[in-house]
Amino acid sequence: MKIQVLGSSSKGNGYILTEGNETLVIEAGVSLSEVKQALNFNISCIKGVCISHEHGDHSKYIKEYINAGLTVLALPEVFEKWKIKSHFAKEIELGKGYRIGNFAIIPFEAKHDVPCAGYLIIHESYGKIIFLTDTFYSKYTFKDLKLIMIECNYSDEILDKNISSGKLPYVMKKRLLTSHIGLDTTIEFLKANDLTKTDAILLLHLSDGNSNEKKFIEQVRKQTGIPTYVLDKNQQYNFN
Repeated sequence: MKIQVLGSSSKGNGYILTEGNETLVIEAGVSLSEVKQALNFNISCIKGVCISHEHGDHSKYIKEYINAGLTVLALPEVFEKWKIKSHFAKEIELGKGYRIGNFAIIPFEAKHDVPCAGYLIIHESYGKIIFLTDTFYSKYTFKDLKLIMIECNYSDEILDKNISSGKLPYVMKKRLLTSHIGLDTTIEFLKANDLTKTDAILLLHLSDGNSNEKKFIEQVRKQTGIPTYVLDKNQQYNFN
């Protein structure tokens, strides 16, 4: 499984998953032109696009993907926000299974400040992948995960320091605690899941001011024993 990162922050999110000659795009927070460049302008390999929720850093380029004739899976609220009606727009139901090429996709509930979906993605020749971002916890656990892509937005320690120093207003903490997943909760989620087959943990959507990339990698790796990486823009990973 090849992972290409086009963005993983509040500036825009976009991930490309490729197995063999099939590609799945996750999030539409970066332009289609960036996706085309990453795929050497071969978008015929794209089987579909999955979007987690309606916020612009995850969905603002959705019309470009729809207009290019790409099948887009998203919650009804996403299409309502961007006023999209198209046979390429596939409204998802949480807990229901979908198939795009050899990708089997099951959306599940994430807890954000708007309706949001995480995705269990299964490819026949690779295995199970979890994609979970913009949530403050997950009530679900999973078995036999090969790859985990999960948000790790902030740490309580750094957040509290920024608030006490006046860098951030206290109201910011309340919002983060009810919309994004922090380091401690990310580790709790990971330890609650079956990691015996996991190749890697990929940390998403780190806050610019409330995170510490090196510390997050070290702590997650120490607590799970699994190779851990932070996804930054324009990075690529290959997992076999």
